[in-house]
Amino acid sequence: MFTSLAVVDAGPLTRRVAGAAHELGVVTTFVSAVDPIREAVDAGADALHLLDADATTQLTIARGCARAGLQLVGSSIDSLATVVDPERWGVIARGAGLPVAEAADGRRIDVQLLADHTGEVVHLRERELTGGDDSVIMAPAPRLATAVRNGLCRDAVRLVGLIGLTGAVTVRFEVVDEEYAVTAVLPGLQLGHTATEEVTNLDLVQAQLHLAHGARLVHLGLTQESIIVRGYAIQCRVTADNDQSGVRWRVPGGPGVRIDGEPGGHASRLVAALTFRGRDLVHTMRRTRRALTELEVEGTSNVPELQHTLNRG
Repeated sequence: MFTSLAVVDAGPLTRRVAGAAHELGVVTTFVSAVDPIREAVDAGADALHLLDADATTQLTIARGCARAGLQLVGSSIDSLATVVDPERWGVIARGAGLPVAEAADGRRIDVQLLADHTGEVVHLRERELTGGDDSVIMAPAPRLATAVRNGLCRDAVRLVGLIGLTGAVTVRFEVVDEEYAVTAVLPGLQLGHTATEEVTNLDLVQAQLHLAHGARLVHLGLTQESIIVRGYAIQCRVTADNDQSGVRWRVPGGPGVRIDGEPGGHASRLVAALTFRGRDLVHTMRRTRRALTELEVEGTSNVPELQHTLNRG
């Protein structure tokens, strides 16, 4: 395992990643998103974690890390170069018989996967993106036909293996009735991963770090048969309307309530990801609605919109 990890200090996942590394005995240092490679090298870090950066940013930083002798937690340069080019990964997908489409008006379903350097890939089931700006995420996706769910997970595993991605990966689908198509391949950590963690009881950040260090899934005890989904989880992304909002807030408590983020100035507008877990969908919805009524955010935020989305569900 790495001895020192540099973590980009940007958004609610910073402390989340640092905490997971600390549990593994890895020393962490925070670096800015402006010049993370230079700051990581100056800090003597072995590796760099970009949180939930997009694929294009990951590719640019991966090339810089290779020149600097720094390990980037994520996929290889070649596989990242493939996923930043929709035509390139689309050819791979279609060649394997997988339908590909641009996002339109269907249900947006993400399949979470983990992959190692030997080509082994496992899925951790799916989550559904709803609400404005995908502000509400449910895991697993409610009222999804079993045949569709099985097809999504099977095809996501195939595609990730064909592209050669490693670490944490998300494949996004559009689902209309019982038909579906791939719309995006997203390497690295996605903010919605907390919902998947809550229903699988797995730490995806620690899995990322182990895989980046060369571990095999089987040696981590991560076989497809070992991954079991229990209950439901709902993640709500709380955003502020400006950098003066969300500086102070009061969060709900009780069992099944998880907070990723902390008060302060938020140039990205994202204040926190709140994830609620329950024994079934009805129980989880009730817990989420109750918690949102207790949540207090200074200034203006999207909490009313979140409540509206949940009340429609």
